[in-house]
Formats: sequence, structure tokens, C-alpha cells
Amino acid sequence: MRVLPRLALCLAVLTGLAPAASALAQDAYPARQIRAVVPFPAGGINDTIGRVLFKTLADKLGGDLVVENKPGAGGTIGTASAARSPADGYTVLLGAASTVAVAPHLYKDVGYNVARDLIAVGGIASVPSVVIVSQQSKYRQWSDLVAADQARPGVLTYGSAGAGTSHHVQAELLNLRARTHFMHVPYRGGAPAMTDLIGGQIDLMVDPLPTTLASVQGGRVRPLAITTDTRSPLLPDVPTLKELGLDYNASTWFGLFVPAGTPAAVVSRLGDALAAALADPALQADFRARGIDPLPQAREAFTRYVQSETQTWAAVIKQAGIQVQ
Repeated sequence: MRVLPRLALCLAVLTGLAPAASALAQDAYPARQIRAVVPFPAGGINDTIGRVLFKTLADKLGGDLVVENKPGAGGTIGTASAARSPADGYTVLLGAASTVAVAPHLYKDVGYNVARDLIAVGGIASVPSVVIVSQQSKYRQWSDLVAADQARPGVLTYGSAGAGTSHHVQAELLNLRARTHFMHVPYRGGAPAMTDLIGGQIDLMVDPLPTTLASVQGGRVRPLAITTDTRSPLLPDVPTLKELGLDYNASTWFGLFVPAGTPAAVVSRLGDALAAALADPALQADFRARGIDPLPQAREAFTRYVQSETQTWAAVIKQAGIQVQ
């Protein structure tokens, strides 16, 4: 008869220890190396933002974090791979507007469903794009491009880093808002597109500021307009498209995601570390020197932002009739 009281006492002790064990497990995270998936090649804007962010994030977490570039199919291969990874907090993903809000509406099957397969931890960064032409171009301001298009619709060409990239969809949104007819010329990456722009093989690009800045400062391309509502302090003399009379505001944004099912305590820990990283003065200075704006949105706000952006780009893709092979 004395066994039952003793058993009850043991169960009560174990039950009381459960929250403490859970807390200890949370405190132990990360107990091993975290894999940070960047679904694009090294050297581009995604890789730059990822490496700057993840170094500081690792410091704030007090753990080891290794970046894994997993490019292919406009970033969808790496994104799908991350979404299918174990939901244990040891795989994090650099998500981007192109892979999260655009690609699912362009391709029949990207291999993942954002709402079902991924959890948004928080925002990382946002960058404006710049409408640029070659420094040797005869088009010296935005109105020159519009006039040339009106005279010969469909003759002027714009380059992109590939179908579905920010270069592509933002230029098509520009066509819609300005009622222009610039023709798309896709490339295998932003670098070859920039080379042909400088060489005069294409007429214009809508390029993220961080990747176009060196060419502007080097006198190889001429900036005509900024795509966001406010001017960039790095290009203070370049007007916004809104200033030029267009209802246009678009940026390329990035966020941190984990596979669905990742424990809430781990997501919270990652969110706190991300907020601390984005508040770090050294990271902020590094970002701003490159033309990158921190996007310190916590999980709930960033989730709503992603949903809004997804709806926006779905409508643009449908209205512009954008198709990919």
C-alpha cells in the first residue's frame, strides 16, 4: 500500500521538473552548428546581406553558424531544400521577395508552400532599386525613356538577372504604372546584364542599389530614378519615381525563415537574436554603407508584411501577364 504514495510522489517530482528541463533545453540552443541556407550564388545581393547578417546573428546567439549557398531555379531549389529540412532550429533560411512573394505565382510547382512549410522569424533588410542606363546612353533622364518608348513602343529593352527576379517584376510594374512597353531580356544573373547595359546591348535596367552602386560611382552607368518613396542618401540627387509623377513604390526585401514545426521557444530565441543583430551599430553602418536599409520587423508584423507583398506581386504578375518557361 505504501508503493502508491511513493509512485505519486515520484510523478509529482517529475512533473515539476518538466518545465525546468524544457527551459534548460531552450537555454542550450544552439547546442551545435546552425546551417544558414542562402538560395543564390555567392557574390550577389542575397549572399552579401546573408553573410553580413549571419555573422552578427551567430554572435548574438552565442553559437556557430555556417552559410550554405544553394542556388538554382531563381532561388527556389535552395528554398525548397530549407523548407524540407528538420524543424529543429538548426536550419535557417534567407528568404527574399523573389522566392517568397513572387516565385510561387510564376512557377507551376516551386516545391514549397510558404504559408504551410515556412515560419517567418522576422525581417532583415530592404533595398531600393534604381532605374539605370549606360553612361554613354543618349537618355539622360526618365522623361527621355518615356518619350522614346512613346515614339517606338516595344523597341527599348531592359535586362534582368532572370525571369522572376526583382529586376524583372519591378520593371514590369514600371511598365504598368508608366504605360511603357520596355521589352524584357533575361540573363543568367545580374552581372552579365550589367555588362551588356554598359556596353549598350540593352537600354535600361531596374537594379537593386547595392549591386548598382559601384557602377554608378565608377561612372559606368547613369541613375535616373529611385523605386522607393524616399531618395537614397547615397544618391541624394536622384529623384524617386513618385516625384516624377508615378504611383510606384517597390523594394527588394529579405527575411529570416525556418521550417514549419520548429519549436516556438527556438523561433522566439532566433527572433530575439535577430532583433539584437539588426540593432547592432556595426551591422547598421555596414548595411547603410552598401545602400541596405535594416527591416527590423518582429514575427507577427513581418508575417503580415509578407502576406501583403505576396498579394501585391500576384496581382502584378497576373495584370502584366508575366510567364516563365
